[in-house]
Amino acid sequence: MLRTLLCLSVVLAFALAGGRPIRPRIIQPIVSGTPQVVATVEDPTLNRDSCTSTRVGSRELWTCRDSSSYSFDTSQFFYSSTASWTDFNSDGTPAIINGNLTCYGANTGPYFPPTKDECGGDAGGCTDSTRWAIWVDSPPLPVNGSNGAVSLYTWISNVHLADANLTQLNPNPPTSLYRSDYATSQAEATLPPVTLVSENFYPAGAPAYGDYGWVVSDGTAYLYGALSDGIALAKVSISSIEDISQYYYYHPSSATWDQTQPSVTDSTQAVANAGTGQQGTFYYSSYFGSFITGDNSVFQITTAPSPEGPWATPKTFYTAPAGLYFAGYSQQAHPGLSEDEGNGKNIYLSYTKMDSSSYYTTSLVLVQWE
Repeated sequence: MLRTLLCLSVVLAFALAGGRPIRPRIIQPIVSGTPQVVATVEDPTLNRDSCTSTRVGSRELWTCRDSSSYSFDTSQFFYSSTASWTDFNSDGTPAIINGNLTCYGANTGPYFPPTKDECGGDAGGCTDSTRWAIWVDSPPLPVNGSNGAVSLYTWISNVHLADANLTQLNPNPPTSLYRSDYATSQAEATLPPVTLVSENFYPAGAPAYGDYGWVVSDGTAYLYGALSDGIALAKVSISSIEDISQYYYYHPSSATWDQTQPSVTDSTQAVANAGTGQQGTFYYSSYFGSFITGDNSVFQITTAPSPEGPWATPKTFYTAPAGLYFAGYSQQAHPGLSEDEGNGKNIYLSYTKMDSSSYYTTSLVLVQWE
């Protein structure tokens, strides 16, 4: 289950304020005091690797990678992904009790299920001992509908691994698009059901836009995808996310957009400093009025006046406590948990570490800004 990727990043991005242009400037957020580990994000029935989260109504929806039961008897299960809810206190802060932010929600199989041609099953395992690792890297992107309904979009690279040593068998794979559909009529513990919109939404050899991270500004979704070297950017109206013909791709050398989808190996499409690794979290903060990016248990930050940049050189702002067995990875920012949904003077962060060879720990960190 362990994903031995040592250079994962968190990107906290701040976008255009209500569609109004922002005068380009360099912002260097400053931490006030010392960031504190305030909770463990934990489900009492399953142990989970590498979690992301998105605010949905009055709760936070979490999506995670490999998840298993705590027991090792015949009741054990192992899913390639799961989802859960967490609650808020009446004052809008996360409902942390005795050091735990408790997750709940019924998982009866993988939340983003591998398809039949990906060997199916609960964990994507194949009879030849290879595995399809359908691992979520960024939070679901919510699009509000009528009567409180929300469509949540998740892009996932279809990675095929030689399971014994995690060697990737399909470099630059295609990317699937999933949609989760939340309705206020759903029972409290029910998770939004998932639909596979397209198994090959982006073809093999194209960047996995949205899998690295995203931000929504003025009705447009800006989607970041990892290149072989760097981070590329695409955009689409939030009303057309499922229509690949409506996507536009950013070309940094000319600062222009067009519908020519670049190759994942084209380093000329990299937006300088827009990310430092394999995962990102982007959001807008009116507190800074400007766009913000870790590695292992180290978190870095960078800012820019627009989704396209220019991005400042990333700076380390926090080094989290390392795990006893594996230091840390899969850093995420959680604006949905934070003051005014990321527009205030704090930000919650999380990362995964291992204090034993068997179980993961998701630590929740509170950072206050000056």
